[in-house]
Amino acid sequence: MTGSDAPKRVRIAALLTGLIAPAGLLLLLDGLLELHWWSTPHAARLTTLFENLRTERGLGPPLLLRGRGGALELIVLGGICLVSLVLAPLVRKGRLWARTWALVLGIGTAVLGVVAIGADASDPSDVDGYFRTLTDFALADRIPPMKALLYPSWYMWLEDSAQGLQVLVSIAAVVALGYASIWHADYFVSKKAETATQDEWGATIGRIRAKRAGAENPDWRG
Repeated sequence: MTGSDAPKRVRIAALLTGLIAPAGLLLLLDGLLELHWWSTPHAARLTTLFENLRTERGLGPPLLLRGRGGALELIVLGGICLVSLVLAPLVRKGRLWARTWALVLGIGTAVLGVVAIGADASDPSDVDGYFRTLTDFALADRIPPMKALLYPSWYMWLEDSAQGLQVLVSIAAVVALGYASIWHADYFVSKKAETATQDEWGATIGRIRAKRAGAENPDWRG
């Protein structure tokens, strides 16, 4: 199978599987940007200000400034999503193992993405909430220096967009793969089974040729 004659549902499933990669690439780029920001003097200075407030008032840093660990999580998840670039064309060709691993990839990345988004949403300690707490503690004068050191606001917009896109595409790919598996179960075969079918077909062609050669030349003993 070359994939050119793939059923429509299989083509859609392969396309959506491949789209997991661009979403993962956005996550990876966002993680790299955050990792780079944490290596700047601004990040070091901001970390010092947070630690001073933790010592003085017991206020921990906001969740969204989760440090290098959070950036590395985005990079790893984004890298995992890029595997779909390899799986998508093989799903289109009807490889059974590729379909299985594409389902595992889609379900796994969707779950990881939902967990990450849920963790951020369930914790009220975001940057804005942190600044409101400082205001309540009569520490509003500490806010301007911190804002001047924060990474650009579009960093978080990029992260939220990339995470949302990755989860949506992963779920869509899983649903499409499920439909393709149900409606075109006979299209997906293992490499071993496909090779066996080709060998059987080749043997059949060989027998037909042998019979024709024998009919044309009675003395042929091939």
